[in-house]
Amino acid sequence: MDSNVPVPVDHQLAPPQYNELISNPLEKITLDVGGHKFTTTINSLTTKSFFFKLLLQGDWRSSLQEDQSIFIDSDPEAFRHILQYLRRGVFPLLYDQKKGHNYKLYADILAEAKHFGIPKLECWLNDQLYLRCITSSTVWSSAYKNDRIPTGFQTTSIWGSDVTSTQLVQQDVNTVKTPICPHLAEDRSPCPKRSCYLSLGTMQDNVEKYRWSEVGRSIRFIQGWCSDSGKEFMEHWGRVSRVAPPPKPESQRTVQTKQ
Repeated sequence: MDSNVPVPVDHQLAPPQYNELISNPLEKITLDVGGHKFTTTINSLTTKSFFFKLLLQGDWRSSLQEDQSIFIDSDPEAFRHILQYLRRGVFPLLYDQKKGHNYKLYADILAEAKHFGIPKLECWLNDQLYLRCITSSTVWSSAYKNDRIPTGFQTTSIWGSDVTSTQLVQQDVNTVKTPICPHLAEDRSPCPKRSCYLSLGTMQDNVEKYRWSEVGRSIRFIQGWCSDSGKEFMEHWGRVSRVAPPPKPESQRTVQTKQ
């Protein structure tokens, strides 16, 4: 479900001359996040985050700790993904082929994205666009018959690197009458006697013949949903994003109420 993601009003307070307040945007800066140190540049922090834009304007060096780092009250694991996004604009796709998506970590990162004022990351997580980053489809191979499947047969990915797993699936069953040696009619095993021959009146047994197909699961990544510069995401962002309108003056609200 799409949702409008307004730019928080308080984050719009950054002055228009903000870029002039940063004398050296490539200057290194160290963040102390829950005891974990992260080193990056001022430019990486301020390009996409309103929180860091406000934090790093003016005399921010007066708030440095003794080790010359800035304390940030955040979860280090979630912040690691926040910082990676701020650096490259790539969304944190947390997907495992066996376990699926890590929804708990998605929720943690979403809370931090709201706190740090990162609208596009908040939109990507809130609208669950990570589900659009991966498409899954089923592929089939040629059919196999019983006598063509060796003992201990195990399927493998024979189509390409995008096929993650395969398995044999039973297609249909055909029951046929098969002659059985009268000496070993009970256990249906091959007769060891060289002189044994099957007469016309010998026993017959119902034998099921199967047809199998090998089925694979193909996974493909859609790059346009994986970064904030991707075509698919930018089209989505253009539809749902909006700037929060400024509050109306008290005089206008009073006039409308009287009418």
